[in-house]
Amino acid sequence: MAGRLASNAAEVYCRCVIAAIGAAVTTLLIIAALAWTARLVHVGNLDALALAQKVATPRPVSALDWPELHVRTVVSVADEPPVVLLLVEWPAHREQAATLLVRLGHDDEQAVPLLSQWCAVQASVSPTRRDDGRLELRRRQSMDRVRGFVIAEDPQPAPPDAPRARARRYGA
Repeated sequence: MAGRLASNAAEVYCRCVIAAIGAAVTTLLIIAALAWTARLVHVGNLDALALAQKVATPRPVSALDWPELHVRTVVSVADEPPVVLLLVEWPAHREQAATLLVRLGHDDEQAVPLLSQWCAVQASVSPTRRDDGRLELRRRQSMDRVRGFVIAEDPQPAPPDAPRARARRYGA
């Protein structure tokens, strides 16, 4: 009889431990899902806010006022301070392009590789002009950002023989 009670107690203990582990795992999964949902809502709010600010400028003159842009080319001009030359285009109006000369932040070592990656995947980027004259480029639907200061901007029409124009024309 004592052996049977010990066996039942061991089974009850095992079931309690399994139930506790199951409850802990379920709680962690719920917390992770809530955190991921909060992140997605935050990124969506950033995208909506950026778009609302851009709609206020019906005919943007500067590339910094475009609702979104694609980075077509990244050329590193100087290492100290890090300066890059960016050729950007407005995806909704491919005939509009601009060349930006940007001084990047000293502490941002990932800026040039990030810009190059955005260029390679033709990522949608939201430009934001800050009050202190700084520029922030943020990849849409992401928290990836590049900050810098625009030294010069040259708005220009995109060349008619641009590779994207040909690819779009022939369906490639």
